Amino acid sequence: MFRREESEAESLEVAQTKTIDGEAPASGADAAPPSPSVAASPYWGKSTEISRKPGFSPLVGFCFTINYILGTGFLTVPWAFAQGGLALSAVVIVAVGMLSDVAKNFLLETMARAEAMLDGRMHWIERNPGDEERQMLVRRREVRLRGSPAIGGGSGVLWQRLDDAAIAGKFNSVHNGSSLPGTPIHSLPGTPAPSQPGTPRGRRLIRRPLQTYPVKRRKFEVNTLCRVFLGKLGLRVYTGFLCLYIYCTLWAYTSVFAASMAGAAPLFADGDADSNYLVFAVVFAAMVVPLSCMEMDEQVPVQVAMTGARFLMLGLMIGTSSLCALDSAREEGFVEDAPMVRLSGISKMAPVMVFAHIYHHSIPGLAHPVADKEKLSGMFRSTTVFSTVAYACIGLILSSSFGGNIEQSANLNWKGFTGGTAVYGGDGQIISIAWWAKAISLYVLCFPALDVVSAFPLNAMTLGNNMMGAFYGRNIHEVEKNRWVRTRFRLLASIPPIVFGILERQLGTITDYAGTTGFVIGFSFPALLYLRSRTLAKRKNFSASTFYAGYSSSNAAGWFLFLFGLLMVVYVVFFLVMGEDSVGVQ
Repeated sequence: MFRREESEAESLEVAQTKTIDGEAPASGADAAPPSPSVAASPYWGKSTEISRKPGFSPLVGFCFTINYILGTGFLTVPWAFAQGGLALSAVVIVAVGMLSDVAKNFLLETMARAEAMLDGRMHWIERNPGDEERQMLVRRREVRLRGSPAIGGGSGVLWQRLDDAAIAGKFNSVHNGSSLPGTPIHSLPGTPAPSQPGTPRGRRLIRRPLQTYPVKRRKFEVNTLCRVFLGKLGLRVYTGFLCLYIYCTLWAYTSVFAASMAGAAPLFADGDADSNYLVFAVVFAAMVVPLSCMEMDEQVPVQVAMTGARFLMLGLMIGTSSLCALDSAREEGFVEDAPMVRLSGISKMAPVMVFAHIYHHSIPGLAHPVADKEKLSGMFRSTTVFSTVAYACIGLILSSSFGGNIEQSANLNWKGFTGGTAVYGGDGQIISIAWWAKAISLYVLCFPALDVVSAFPLNAMTLGNNMMGAFYGRNIHEVEKNRWVRTRFRLLASIPPIVFGILERQLGTITDYAGTTGFVIGFSFPALLYLRSRTLAKRKNFSASTFYAGYSSSNAAGWFLFLFGLLMVVYVVFFLVMGEDSVGVQ
């Protein structure tokens, strides 16, 4: 009887897994994993256990994500606060941070659905109506405990349900008059009570909570998700936007590093600026191209160190802002304080706030090396909260300190920093400054050059991985572990923008317009993927719920975020065009 009950349970639990082309389920490594109830059975050998590959801790993942979010963009946040007003800008930065968290959840949910709905060959797993409910049935053992009060009849026998871990010895002590954790069999709806007190141990089916899908070991880049859920058109549109956005970003990073270092520490004092710029651009390439070809776990020391450098930069700017503001006022005179609300400055303030939170196209790459995938949502959320608080602090403190004297890139305000230690001569010129004031000024001014050394490889890796996914399509999992293939696409992502940066320093209008694609990449596409994957999950008889479902898991939130990204594109392009027209009229 015991064996018959087990075979009936297995027949209820095993789902049909055919590919979208009608192929039979793959065998061996490509076969669908056993259902949880079968995997929990002691009759299933140890060979089915999935060995966990060591990966990042959430703290290391936090450092990588911070380096991605807190690029050089945070230096423009104080200027944006001064343009839009302190109170209005603070509200906007918090609201955009919440939308960024929603977009992050949408991508994690889409990745989890792709993991659950696709087999090892990137084909749909076929399910019939009711398969999801049958997989909710799990086998538990019945344990007879004597010496306990009878429940619902029976001579002094209590029947309880224990999982296999408990039976194996996790709960190995039973005291008279007490019972082990569990649920009486006859108290569960639809489960028959034991026929008689003397029945030996057996197995029954009980209903477990609704299955929620997590992200596992496979990595689905965003363009792979677009191919799966949006088709080839969605893949092409997303890949085009991403290439334009990241290429221009990497181009700008090259220009920032070479121009900053050529100005702060020129190698050729008597040479022209072009020679210094060219040398530092080549030095930059020698540092970031090899890093771009490395994997994230090989960059941990560099990225963690740069996270510390960013925290130091924030601390120095916030801690010395009042002294620096006095130096600025002495040179340029006092100006009006930053207003609390300035509606006319929204067009300048809002894009900066939104761009400061865009990192979503790199979520798959940042999530893949993290060992505990169940902590991904908390890791990314803590990063978003930290960056939002950091933006608010640096924006409020610096814009209120400098007022109208705030530079568009706030670190430039430290160019004449003396920290109150300047000694003036008879002609009013500074003769000496304390060493620590010079050190702070040099660090703050040169930080953008240091910053892009860590930000460039992360962006180049994202672009290279997405281009590789677009090229190989659904066969990506067959080649993604080939280091030479990955390196070729990483080189294709990292070298061209450096060449562009050497040939042309002034990015001009093209970068302004190309940057608007960030709104679509960071907000509209995650929302569209969420909506489409949720619809397909229901249509293909999968659960619409995932492990990362939260307060924003609804179609209404998805459509809102999708439209928000599109409206931001229209809004920014409109003011870019209006600005060009006004310049033309003048």
